[in-house]
Amino acid sequence: MAERSPEQSAGPGVPGAAPNRIQLINVLVIREGEQVSSQWGIHPQLKQDLGQAEWQEISEHMNRVTAIVGAKFAQQLSQDEGNSPGHGTA
Repeated sequence: MAERSPEQSAGPGVPGAAPNRIQLINVLVIREGEQVSSQWGIHPQLKQDLGQAEWQEISEHMNRVTAIVGAKFAQQLSQDEGNSPGHGTA
């Protein structure tokens, strides 16, 4: 997630001021039973402002990021469940 730094914010209560945090890109990992899926999203205005080449490049990078994050989450999940009582091998 990209964020504005605190020194860039206008402060609370200032009419028309930009928020302290703006989420531009996110990665979501979902677990449904034993299935783990990951996806990413981008702020609609940012997507609209990007050129075709920029959008293609971001898509390629974010697809890689999402695959890595999803795989790491699944790996950690399987390790954690393997260490739980009653989930050992016979």
